[in-house]
Amino acid sequence: MMELSSKEYYDRVLGSWIGRVAGDFVGVPVELRSYEDILNNYGDITDYPEPINLSHVNDDEMYEIVALIALEKYGINLTSQQIAQEWINLLSREDNIFTAEKIAYNNLKAGILPPKSGVLNNFYYDFIGAQMRADIWGQITPGCPEIAKKYAQMDGSISHAGVGIEGEIFLAVLISQAFFESDIRKNINTAIKHLPPEKDSLYTQTVMKAIEIFENNPTDFRTARQILIKEYWIEELVSKVLNSSSVFPIERSILLNTRLGGVHTLPNIGIIILSLLYGAQDKQDPFGRSICIAAMMGYDTDCNCGNIGALMGVELGANKIPAKWKDPLQDTFSTFVKGHEKWKISELSQRIANIGEKVIKEKAKNQIKII
Repeated sequence: MMELSSKEYYDRVLGSWIGRVAGDFVGVPVELRSYEDILNNYGDITDYPEPINLSHVNDDEMYEIVALIALEKYGINLTSQQIAQEWINLLSREDNIFTAEKIAYNNLKAGILPPKSGVLNNFYYDFIGAQMRADIWGQITPGCPEIAKKYAQMDGSISHAGVGIEGEIFLAVLISQAFFESDIRKNINTAIKHLPPEKDSLYTQTVMKAIEIFENNPTDFRTARQILIKEYWIEELVSKVLNSSSVFPIERSILLNTRLGGVHTLPNIGIIILSLLYGAQDKQDPFGRSICIAAMMGYDTDCNCGNIGALMGVELGANKIPAKWKDPLQDTFSTFVKGHEKWKISELSQRIANIGEKVIKEKAKNQIKII
């Protein structure tokens, strides 16, 4: 049986949320800007690209806050319908709900429940939104990837389907496993086993392709990025995505062949995998290097950098994250969730750890012990 002290568990969750918020601040200034624009304006990113504005609010994390509140309200055996109800109750700023979540939100308001809410009229069912909000499900299931998978699948069905949900599962599993696995390559290899077989999943294929690209270019992330995006995503994978579904063919073709295609799940998981593998080569600061590489690669950088920060933060714990990344945050976090706009990162992390201890006690008492 694996053991984790309550103090260590909290420190890892705190590290995960510091990583999530730090990654957000690294990624926001370059979100959906072209690779060339990022390179010309920022060069080799090694710190926050812009000074941190602590009053800034990003939409990415608000779904995880809603999930936490739902867990506290309904308990750890909650349903997707109960989480969805809290979307209606708590997400009052509709101008900050986008793509798949926006369509799902409107479906929910019309009385359409999950999983139908995730697919009805939803052009974006396989975009990045579910993957973006995976962190909390890994945080409350330390060392229990199967339980993380079930939570992520349930949450993902509110607004996504197909590879959209696979993305949330994969990131939740990575984070769950990171509590006890510090080798990122081993973590990735194990997490893949929780995805559909490669022959059946474009998501699994993309993860494997990113690993292959890294192995063929072990020292040059910029060349790897060009291969991933230009040769694989644009020239090969977009057509496969379009051919894999008969729904909304015209609308989805337009979406995927314009700037908004940068919000699709598949190129972004490729970027995450490459960033983690190249970042791990930096023995001084793999946390910061992984986040910065993801920022330099472009596409949906705030989502990618946030997921990477959350994963690396679990690996390290808050105490081992370099001060240059955590001190500027001043333990402060803001969100658009109604009635829960201002947080201390430390208090948010403690509430998540409290839920996690309940999950371990009730669902994984023969696997993990919090002491």
